Amino acid sequence: MTNLEDVTRQLTDVAWAVGSVLLEMQDGALGVRLKGPAQVVTAADERSHEMMVAELSRRFPGVPMVLEEQENPVVLPSRYLVADELDGTAIYACGLSDWGVTLALVEGGQPVAGVLHQPIRGETVAAWRGGGAWRNGGRVHLNPGLSVADSVALVEFNRFLDADAVVWLDRLARQSLTLRALGTAVGAAIEMLAGHASVYLNCQGAKVWDFAAAAVAVAEAGGVAVALNGSAPDWSVVPQGVLFAANPAVAAEVLRLRKVAAPL
Repeated sequence: MTNLEDVTRQLTDVAWAVGSVLLEMQDGALGVRLKGPAQVVTAADERSHEMMVAELSRRFPGVPMVLEEQENPVVLPSRYLVADELDGTAIYACGLSDWGVTLALVEGGQPVAGVLHQPIRGETVAAWRGGGAWRNGGRVHLNPGLSVADSVALVEFNRFLDADAVVWLDRLARQSLTLRALGTAVGAAIEMLAGHASVYLNCQGAKVWDFAAAAVAVAEAGGVAVALNGSAPDWSVVPQGVLFAANPAVAAEVLRLRKVAAPL
């Protein structure tokens, strides 16, 4: 049986090592270029990818890796390591601070251990199945009484959103205190786990490496992680949309907003 606490400790070590290098590189010559429309890649992405491959290969020999900066299979195996070597490249390249590193182990088709790390902000969330979620060494418990109406909603705005997704976000904006978009899944998940928001909704354009670690942490903290139709996320594919909520009532409320037929 996999020792998930030990796995999480090793993933944390890797996240910190990669994060330290990224921090050192942020003020240097980043060699910013586009790998696709509005998709920024830098020398830091490439360096962090090299480090990630080397460290994960050494610590978890033989375990397949699903990483952002490489080609990945269409159908993912039931057991693999998944990581975003630099989540939030665009804001990283602009000198902002919400970017981060995230890693997870998927086993039996489900994320079972994961880490989210923001070097500039000094934030680290680590979680493993049955072991709880921990933020900077303290146990995380999401608020079971939090509602959409009395809290901030974290969302993602990007060029991939279709008209239905924009309508959904508009409805959420009208029900919550305000919407906040950070441009990084790591940053948004940590904000929610810190108790600053009731929900994180990312409709389109994201990938499995953006959410796997956060899904473990949200579940272990007492929250809910679901696909956009309300079912369990499918961790066998790379493209993902996800809803993280502080409690089942919030998840149900946000999903209901998507199903409303008439504009508000």
